[in-house]
Amino acid sequence: MGKVTNSFLLEAVLKALYNVAGRRTSSRFADKTIGSTIKTLEETYDFLKYVRLNEQVSIGNNVDIDVSSAIDYVEPNILGKAIESIIRVVYTDLDEDAGLYFIAELKKFAGDEITSEIGNYNVDLAQLQLEQHHFYRRIERKKSISESDEDDDVSVKKKQAINKLGYTWGNVSSWKHESGSNYCTLYDKQGKVLDTLNLDTIIQNYVEQLSGYAGATPSEYEDKIEVYEKEYQLLELMYNRDMDAESAAAALNITQDELNEMIQKLAKIQMLQYISYDTVELTETGMSYLSKKEKTKQ
Repeated sequence: MGKVTNSFLLEAVLKALYNVAGRRTSSRFADKTIGSTIKTLEETYDFLKYVRLNEQVSIGNNVDIDVSSAIDYVEPNILGKAIESIIRVVYTDLDEDAGLYFIAELKKFAGDEITSEIGNYNVDLAQLQLEQHHFYRRIERKKSISESDEDDDVSVKKKQAINKLGYTWGNVSSWKHESGSNYCTLYDKQGKVLDTLNLDTIIQNYVEQLSGYAGATPSEYEDKIEVYEKEYQLLELMYNRDMDAESAAAALNITQDELNEMIQKLAKIQMLQYISYDTVELTETGMSYLSKKEKTKQ
């Protein structure tokens, strides 16, 4: 691939986002989420007015997104900030439907060349993924609390339910599925395309619901990376007392850069999590690991 233009890159990122959102929810919801995100961010990044998203429901993985070449004159670092904001807003809007591996799926749909080019625009996908994992764990905790109270206020929750699709089964007149396709198209009473659903997602949700399987937990996907002695000592220090980065580096007799690398690694395997830009804390996984290590010493 030659030099990638701003317009080409942004269009590729939006199409990848559309594919991830559409796979997780539906084409209609992906249209609404990405369309509203672009409109909202136009206030900050006025060049997003040159992005056209066809609001008609798309079939399968095909989506009509057009980015004008006028955007090619935008400074790369500014476009990078816009791309980072779009990814964050779309992920947040999808809420629990985004899943734990939203960024991983985004990179898969975008491809290696586009993913690499995104990094050249100062978009740190690794940092976004760490934030995403923290966001996911926060959502899971909220769900756990919500489920424990479900029997007490079921009627209230039903009244507060939000229809993310914008339609109900009563709006569906007919549906069609082409042989060999992973998509099912819904039509309204006027014969217009109402939505396009991903059958893989529907089947997965059906099986998980009936089997009682709550979905993949972060521990099932953890990289099998050995925790070395210095990293274990860092976990112990954090467990026993609060300390700043400078104190931690001094206690471990390592440099600040080495400490940052350790923190990044431990965050990726879910033993630490970011609670702000420059603050980390032990996760339940990290505390469980320490507990198991203590038992093996006894």
